[in-house]
Amino acid sequence: MRPFTLNAITLALLALTAHGQALAQQAGTDIGKITVTGEGDKLGTGLLVDEDTPKAKSTVTKAQLDKVRASSNPFQAMSLMPGVNSYSYDATGLFGGSLRVRGFNSDQMGFTINGAPVNDSGNFAVYPQEYTDLENTCEISLTQGASDTEAPHVGASGGNVGINSCGANDKARVRASLSAGSLSYRRVFLRGDTGQIGDFKGFASISSSQVDKWKGEGKADRTHIDAGAEFKLGDVKLNAGILYNKAVNNNFRTLTLDQVGTLGYTADFATVVPQHLTPVAGTAQNESTIASGTAYYGYALNPFENYLLTAGAHVQLSPVTRLDVEPYFWYGYGTGGVQQTSVAESSGSTRLGGGVKDINGDGDTLDTIMVYRGSLTETHRPGVTIKLSHSMDNHQLLGGVWMERANHRQTQPATTVDNNGAIATKWLDSDGALLRRADGTLYQGRDWKTVSTGQSAFLQDTIDVDSQWRVIPGVSWRSIKREFTNTANDGSGGGADYVLTRRYSEVLPSLNTSFQFTPEVQAFAGISKNLRAPSNFELGNAVTSVVYVNGAPSTYVVQVRNSVKQETAVNLDMGARFKTPLVKGSVTGFYTRFTDRIGSGYDPVQAGKFDINVGDSTMKGLEVELGTVPYMGFSAYASGTYTVSTLDNDLLNSYVDSVTKKVVSYTAATSGKQFPDTPKGMAALALQWSDGPLMLNLSGKYTSRRYTTMTNDQSIGGYTTIDFNAAWQLPATDWTRNTVLRLNVSNLTNKQYLLANSGSGSSFTVNATGAGSSQPSLYQGAPRFVSMSLQTDF
Repeated sequence: MRPFTLNAITLALLALTAHGQALAQQAGTDIGKITVTGEGDKLGTGLLVDEDTPKAKSTVTKAQLDKVRASSNPFQAMSLMPGVNSYSYDATGLFGGSLRVRGFNSDQMGFTINGAPVNDSGNFAVYPQEYTDLENTCEISLTQGASDTEAPHVGASGGNVGINSCGANDKARVRASLSAGSLSYRRVFLRGDTGQIGDFKGFASISSSQVDKWKGEGKADRTHIDAGAEFKLGDVKLNAGILYNKAVNNNFRTLTLDQVGTLGYTADFATVVPQHLTPVAGTAQNESTIASGTAYYGYALNPFENYLLTAGAHVQLSPVTRLDVEPYFWYGYGTGGVQQTSVAESSGSTRLGGGVKDINGDGDTLDTIMVYRGSLTETHRPGVTIKLSHSMDNHQLLGGVWMERANHRQTQPATTVDNNGAIATKWLDSDGALLRRADGTLYQGRDWKTVSTGQSAFLQDTIDVDSQWRVIPGVSWRSIKREFTNTANDGSGGGADYVLTRRYSEVLPSLNTSFQFTPEVQAFAGISKNLRAPSNFELGNAVTSVVYVNGAPSTYVVQVRNSVKQETAVNLDMGARFKTPLVKGSVTGFYTRFTDRIGSGYDPVQAGKFDINVGDSTMKGLEVELGTVPYMGFSAYASGTYTVSTLDNDLLNSYVDSVTKKVVSYTAATSGKQFPDTPKGMAALALQWSDGPLMLNLSGKYTSRRYTTMTNDQSIGGYTTIDFNAAWQLPATDWTRNTVLRLNVSNLTNKQYLLANSGSGSSFTVNATGAGSSQPSLYQGAPRFVSMSLQTDF
């Protein structure tokens, strides 16, 4: 049962505001300086700022975030940045999406919200639709490749993304926004700010968003709450905040390249409810064929609820010394994917728990029945970062520690469905509606508990050698200890209890430097080492040869499938920045050397296909950014990326021969091939015109061909999408101000294109043709989408 509800959240928000704590603009990292000379049109497109950090970094400002559709997720907001290959499953962003940067997948990058890590604690996955309302987001920053020294991550081999919320306003106000558009899109946003009351200010907001899927049946339904406040007490600044999200989405069906051709671009899940066979006592009803057919859209759901609590105490110990203590707590509960499957009834003392009880009510245990079964995850994740900074002479010292302990519970219960498509318990949180074994225990397709204890200690020194030259050496030690407990369950390889412990750690040095040749020209270079630990999934499904006596495991063997080492990456950036009164830009060359990269492959020792260390790989390329300040109302932004990402060796793989049923191993020719879903070329362009109350913005993104297999024997074509945004600020009245009417058009030309289903940085299809081939799954690009919104302050 989930211990937290929306009512409890609402009460917590009221208590938070009443007690005067706060959500501040806490950056996930604090190196470098960003100069923002104004807001709105003064920033032009809002996509390029003056940056002096001696490493590759890009920033999306509030000026840009205010232009796009308010329901957009962070992946969409980052799409024009150099190095970024991102997409959303639909135009609104409510269903989620995918992100790669320089070929690094989102689960190989560290994501923070107001300094708190939000990657999944088990496999480091990122779910962008769960995190933010753009109205409350002030900045999204990306460090491509290099991980920050103080970043609270053990799964970031490819850089950081920091999402920073807007703090409470100094002036009291109520802001309301209404949106409507294609596919029954509707959204309501309401925010109230207390304004400055003595040393306190606070805010709370709520939004409700709904939209239909663009193909097939189903919709997204999301409720989101943010709140926070700030309190100053002399030299002490206290802040805290809460983010709450609850959503129930129908998923989109992925298709192979052949299925797109045969079934059509808009093929999706079935719309007809699959029917049960008539129960007959003493006769076996087998519904496995029915359950394994094209899934019913109502049984392909993503219900999820999460909240994030952040807080901070910032103490100015002296004019040159500051202490920051920033605790956080993450909670998440939900499931996803396709829940339509079948479960076989059984009985007898040689079955776990005496076998699965009668499901269809015919009085026997002979049947295989279609059910709703979900891979359920519940996470409790407290943590804290403690930092001490001190300035002396030309040195700015930063040191500290990070600690967290994530309790990650992963189960797979099942419940019944009827012939009308009704699910007994959609959230799988009502024990009375779940399938049980003969001894009364719950049926579970998996039953894992992983306690992940993450730690880091870091030290960094920013040295201003002189007025032009800056050097930043740093070092961190990062560690994660996974305590994995498997409770005997009905899934393959999970039939007995066992406990495993693994620890992964690494010392990660970094060195960054910059030289200011003139006030207009800066050169920078940096080298850093990053770490990504294996996921907890590597410790599951380790039971073989289990024998049950009286429903309990008697004898069995526990053998871990594969001992995967952590992957490490050494990133080198070299570049230059320049600025003139009209134009500013940057050019960055990068080189990344992977060691022990984690990928899906064949392990000849264990004679199976698992996530293994597939060897070394190399990424190299060039990134360019160019932007203008407004001139006669016109401004522009452009970015370009060239990336070569290759595996340095061939890959041993395997398949099961359809005739002999034996495992056949073979060597796939992957050496020198481009990594899947890593386009060699990308280019983005944004053009904007603003005059008084009117703003027009046109942006386009070109993405070149992408391979979908590691042998490069299948690819999907390049594509260009164009978006249009317009805004008109209406005159103030006696009771309203800052009234803005917005128009947002996504995929203006209604382009059709294909997208790789790349939810993981390690899970790739090896080959699509020849021996052992399989077909990669693909998403289809969403069609044109139009929406309008009206926002005003009271």
